[in-house]
Amino acid sequence: MLSVTNRRKDETMRPKKIRAQKVMHTRKGWKHADGVKRLRIIMASVAAAAIVFIAAAGVVIWMMLQGPLQSSQDTTQSDSAQTSAIILPVYDDSFNLVLVNKNRQLKSDFSAQLTEFKGVQIEERILPALEKMLEDAKRDGCHLNVTGGYVDKETQQTQYEQEVQRLMDSGGYTRVRAQEDAKTTVQPGNYSELQTGMAVQFASAESSDVDFGTTKEFRWLEKNSIRYGFIQRYPSGKTTATGHIASATQFRYVGTEHATKMRSLGMCLEEYDTYVRNR
Repeated sequence: MLSVTNRRKDETMRPKKIRAQKVMHTRKGWKHADGVKRLRIIMASVAAAAIVFIAAAGVVIWMMLQGPLQSSQDTTQSDSAQTSAIILPVYDDSFNLVLVNKNRQLKSDFSAQLTEFKGVQIEERILPALEKMLEDAKRDGCHLNVTGGYVDKETQQTQYEQEVQRLMDSGGYTRVRAQEDAKTTVQPGNYSELQTGMAVQFASAESSDVDFGTTKEFRWLEKNSIRYGFIQRYPSGKTTATGHIASATQFRYVGTEHATKMRSLGMCLEEYDTYVRNR
């Protein structure tokens, strides 16, 4: 048995031991809590860094995607600015959309207001647009010669009859067949839009001995002529509609508004005439 003295000593020492154990456990808890806190801080920092990285990557991707779009918009705006800088006279549709072909006679009340341009007669109302177009083409390194314009009724009829005779002389053509086939290249008097003076024929000043459709001058016209109100009168693939074989040389004034619409709709003048009438 423990002596009374020893029991007292033991009882005196026990609380101190318990307090020491509590202090030890408390310190361990502090260390654990401190570790958890640090871990949370680290995790939060990593998460924040990840968010910043993702956001930055998103901004970069967005800018990359916007770049081509902005460039396209700038190009469109630049083209629009160039087009708007071309100030040309505006005429009524009764003038712009005059249609003459082998099946539609020139109206008797139509009167061309003729002027001479580079040795060729043309309708004077198309002169500002034609001059501007040739000037801009030259600036872009494309030198165009105007080789044809207005033809009067008598001359047109003579040319038609000569073509009919040529076909008959070539053999295998009756007069009726020759007359019909001739109309695909040369129309009779009063059935040719050359009598309007609104159609002009071009050749390359640098490559006059080659097919005009293969020249840079034709490619320039094909791309830019609508900005000045001109269209290719007899484009390929439209012979059924126009009644005329395809021709790279002949362009016709219709005004910038109609030229632009015809380009967007992929229509020749005959198709566009039907489209306008049915609206």
